[in-house]
Amino acid sequence: MALEGTLRDFSLSDIFQLIGLQRKTGVLTLRSKEDVVTVSFLDGKVVGADSLNKRLEDRLGQVLLKTGAVTRPELDAALKTQMETLERLGHILIERSVISREELKKAFEQQILQIIYRVFRWQDGDYHFSQETSVDYDAELVTAIGSESILMEGARMLDEWPIIEKGIPHRGVVFVATPAARQAEVSADLESDDIEAFDIDLEPVPPVPAASGRVRISPVERDILALVDGITTVDELVRMSPHGEFDTCKALYTLLTRSLIRQATRDETMRAAQRATTAAAPVPAWRPRLPWLAFFLLPFLVATVFLAPRNPANPLLGPGPKLVPRLRSAASWARMAGIWRVLQARAFLIGSYPETLAELSREHFLTPSELFDPWGWSYRYILGERSVLLAGNNASGAPDSNLIFSQHLKEDSEETNSGPGAKLLTP
Repeated sequence: MALEGTLRDFSLSDIFQLIGLQRKTGVLTLRSKEDVVTVSFLDGKVVGADSLNKRLEDRLGQVLLKTGAVTRPELDAALKTQMETLERLGHILIERSVISREELKKAFEQQILQIIYRVFRWQDGDYHFSQETSVDYDAELVTAIGSESILMEGARMLDEWPIIEKGIPHRGVVFVATPAARQAEVSADLESDDIEAFDIDLEPVPPVPAASGRVRISPVERDILALVDGITTVDELVRMSPHGEFDTCKALYTLLTRSLIRQATRDETMRAAQRATTAAAPVPAWRPRLPWLAFFLLPFLVATVFLAPRNPANPLLGPGPKLVPRLRSAASWARMAGIWRVLQARAFLIGSYPETLAELSREHFLTPSELFDPWGWSYRYILGERSVLLAGNNASGAPDSNLIFSQHLKEDSEETNSGPGAKLLTP
């Protein structure tokens, strides 16, 4: 059967329905400007899906990690073995008794569905179905999925995604829990799949309390609420969540419309970053002296003070007594700008950002003293899966909202076997 054309003329739902009704075996190739996806069918049922620009959450290892089936050390060890033996990741994990066959089957199914459901949202693209006598897939670990169930779920997502996107306009949004979230309790029988219950106009509504006086939320909403910390973006929440992309975003929308979460302010993000870095690393007991690099930066600092009208150290912006702390803030900003340039250069040269700023010293990019501000406080550095943040302090060690460098990142490489130095993150 020769089946090809554009998705504008023949929708993906129609294609799946036709292949399913005629019980065809072959490979459906879907192309758009963003990606190329292949879906394998056996007797009209889906047995595989792959993406050319496979997202991180679509990788088998990431799916297993998100669901808690494996730990990061277990996954890293299996990936290292895979690079040496070229054996399939799933078989390595089973041989080591890290996961069971049922867990691997469930992960394969989730990975396949994540890829297919994302294609349902394509507005345009080309398709081609190549009929074959057989397709290559792991019959022992992959359960064939009927086209009917995929179509039903895909149609529901298409109806609800436009509403969800009103509350989550882009993936760089950061949410923070409200005081009402402390009154939330999980109700296993709570039905939250009805999109008509959502507030279409995004007007916050008071949470409906249960008989106990607490707010009832579903288990999925409980899981997502626990990840909301005032610093993690929606994109990172989707990657960290044990649930799929759609369920995660829908739970965020429900929590938002019920006033259990709201968008975080810049100061709240700074405070959250401070708490995260304080928990991650102890505060040093010593304070370094002025580094030698400051003498070379002095001419640039003087130019910054008198030529930049928005510089907080410019004496024209405030009274004389505030000049010294303003000068130190300007010196801290200049030092942070140097660290930021080194971070960007390292990402392009080595292929990844460091886990901590101390690595820049160990790798001889900077001296240890350059990682501290003029008051002796260490700079705060947080590397997320899709973001990097460098924050400074004021004289008392509290976060200064004027001293912050942050960047949302994109991945240029989507190799199956990612590891330290193998993933290039760029702005």
